[in-house]
Amino acid sequence: MVSSWAVFLSPEVKKRLEKIPNPDRRRILTALDALSNGPSGDIKPLKGRSEWRLRIGGWRILLDVDEPDRKIRVSSIGSRGDVYK
Repeated sequence: MVSSWAVFLSPEVKKRLEKIPNPDRRRILTALDALSNGPSGDIKPLKGRSEWRLRIGGWRILLDVDEPDRKIRVSSIGSRGDVYK
């Protein structure tokens, strides 16, 4: 049996989601829901950082993945050019 992962959104991420246009927001929320089954999709570890990135079109979601505890914390959401700054 595969146990689910806990996905946590920071208050800043929740606020940012409200400002994203609706079609993109739906795609992002669908991808975040899928994370409860574990890291999947277009996810890669970032070089020189402890975070991982999830790519959704032109948007990037930065994640902290805790595999032993099966927790994923969404630390940032932003456009491709701005999220890494």
